Amino acid sequence: MQNHITTSIVLYGKIDQTYSNNWSKFYNNAKEFTTKLGFSPTHIGIYGQSFKTGEIKDINKIENKLVKSLEKNEETLAISIYSLPENFSSAAFDYEVYISLENLDDKLYMLIATFKDEIYNFVDERDFIEEFSNYIKFEAGQIFKLSNLESPQIYASKANSLQTFKTLEILKDFSLK
Repeated sequence: MQNHITTSIVLYGKIDQTYSNNWSKFYNNAKEFTTKLGFSPTHIGIYGQSFKTGEIKDINKIENKLVKSLEKNEETLAISIYSLPENFSSAAFDYEVYISLENLDDKLYMLIATFKDEIYNFVDERDFIEEFSNYIKFEAGQIFKLSNLESPQIYASKANSLQTFKTLEILKDFSLK
């Protein structure tokens, strides 16, 4: 596990939980976006009706079960796509690309994409926000830099105070309100 700076785009808002096709579209779009950047989606983290642990699994071993779950309209609370190098030690810190849509509480969802800083240079943030805000009723968001070891996902989920994050640099803060 190596320390490096990441850049993240986070969008906050609501989703229609009953519209599972949205989860399926998000999943496919996140895989496609990762591939367009030149990386293979290698692992998935899922939490929902058929996925109680939220464990990160090899995409080839779990994708069929995910597709069936979504086709059955099972409740889904989070889907995360990872591009991990071959010899990774910790998915939480070693990803090259991470894209996730998850429930923060009963009313608020977070869509986050985190990239190694050098990969983010190839991301058109305006296009990303326009494309991925289709999966969330976008209310607010941020673009920020943070060390992978300080966990951009924890910062974005607002689990800890701002003072906890020593390398945090907020690049943009935006809202539709």
